[in-house]
This record gives sequence, structure tokens and C-alpha cells, in this order.
Amino acid sequence: MDMFRRLVTGENGNVAVISAIIFTVLLGFVALAVDGGLLYLEYTRVARGADAAALAGAQELPDTVKAAARVSEYLQKNNINAGVPDNLAITFAPGNREITVKVQKPVELHFATVLGLDTANVDGIATAKISPVSKISGLIPLGIDESLLPLEHGHQYIIKVGNPSTGWTGIIEYPGQSGKDDYREAALNGYDGMVSIDDIVGKAPGNATGPTIEGIQTRIDQINETWSDYSPDSPRIALIPVYRNLGILPNEGVQIVGFASVFLEKVVGHGLENDVYVRYVNYTVSGETDDSITGSYLNSVKLIG
Repeated sequence: MDMFRRLVTGENGNVAVISAIIFTVLLGFVALAVDGGLLYLEYTRVARGADAAALAGAQELPDTVKAAARVSEYLQKNNINAGVPDNLAITFAPGNREITVKVQKPVELHFATVLGLDTANVDGIATAKISPVSKISGLIPLGIDESLLPLEHGHQYIIKVGNPSTGWTGIIEYPGQSGKDDYREAALNGYDGMVSIDDIVGKAPGNATGPTIEGIQTRIDQINETWSDYSPDSPRIALIPVYRNLGILPNEGVQIVGFASVFLEKVVGHGLENDVYVRYVNYTVSGETDDSITGSYLNSVKLIG
């Protein structure tokens, strides 16, 4: 009882000392609560920024220079200064089909400064990869022969040869297509059925040429863009199959060996004498994937860590 009385009355300065200790402890809790919440919020932002940057960078793979540039661009969009030394590390797996982004952001603390802590770092790390698409919908009824592989980014190709000597104009007949409206719709909006690697599909008759070209030309006329500067949702970006011709006759079909994305550049000619000029572009989509595929030029991107 006497001890308690001495503490209350402030004998020997105990009350002042205890008050100082209690105040310091409480201040520590406040610092932990406020600055801890701030650090968690910034960590969430940095982690999400790293995810977005890794996904954006992966879309440029296997071009590591463009991938690194996209990473920096997306980090800046998320208010993460990637230009400061040691704030950013970008690494690529062998084969340049995976990218890892590790970013660090210093966070200025507030209450914790009384404890001698001015800043703290939060880290974000993300890994994204590209994988060849094995099955997809949205293909136009034109493709590219595997004899033209490997495809080069920006290189111009003809994906329909007008009035060839074999009697096939290069237009593909997917399952369920039967009339001119089907070909026009597939050329304009993409075939709505799923097509897989190793599928065998038909060769369309010559009378499918007109409606197919109408659909292609409509897509080209919708927007004035170039293959080197197009919008992400451009109607001039088309998905096409890479095929193996199973014979010179129209009824021998083609086998799907891969997929590619192309920029629809122009249509030259009239009637059966039509050539469609495209340029291969590195464009990623969502679709089923298979890492064992080697002849495909269409990839899907996903986070793996």
C-alpha cells in the first residue's frame, strides 16, 4: 500500500518515469499501427505493379529489349520509380520466354521517426511467361503455309494467292461453315468455333472468295493504322492458323500446326484474283496452351509467380 502511495504521489520521480515509459510504448504502438498500415498499402500497390509490369513485359517476349522497356513503362504508370539504381531488377529465363520483375520502393514513414526510422523498403516480385496457344477460337478463314516459317516480326506475307493453278484460293473451311455468310462472318469477326493444333480442316470452294474478301476489307476500312503503330483492340489484328497442306487437290484439306497473329495490311486485286497482304506481329491472347508446341507463333501470357 505504501509503495502504491509513493508511486501516485510521485515520490522519487517514479510517476514521471513511468509516464514517459508508457507514453513511449503507446507511441510505438501508434507508429506500428499507422506506419504499418501505410507499409501494407504500399506493398499491395508495389506487388500489383510488379504483376502488371511482368505481364506487360512478357507480351513482348522473346524480345528482351522491348520487354524491359514495357516493364519500366508500366511501373511508371503505377507510380514506381524504376529509374533509381537498385530499385528494379529484370531477369529472363533461358530461351527468353519468362520474365521476372523485382522492384523495390522506399516508403517515407511518419510516426516511426521518433523511433529513429525514417524510411522502409517494400518489395514486389512477379514472374510471367509466354506459352504457345494450342486451342483457340476467333480465327479468320485464311492461314499461312508452314513452308514460310519461321515468321519474322514486321515481315510482309501473302495469305491468299488469287486464282492458283491448284484450284484452291487459300481460303479455309472450318467445321460447320457452308455458305457465303459464314465465310464473311468468320473473316469479319472470327470463326466462333474452337480449333486445335493437329485438327484437319477443309479447303473452301472458289465461291467463298468474294464474301471472305468483303469481311477482310471491312476490317481494314474500319480504322487507319499501321502494323508498327496499332491499338491493342485493333480490328486489323487477325488470328490465323499455320497449316500443312495435305495435298494439291482441293479436297485433301490442311492440317493445323500452329497459330499466328497478323496485321491486315491491304487487299490487292478483284474477284478470284485477290491477294491479302499481312504483316506478322507479336500479339498475345488468352487461350489454352502447350509448352511442347514448336511451330506456333501465337502465345498466351500468364503469371507463374
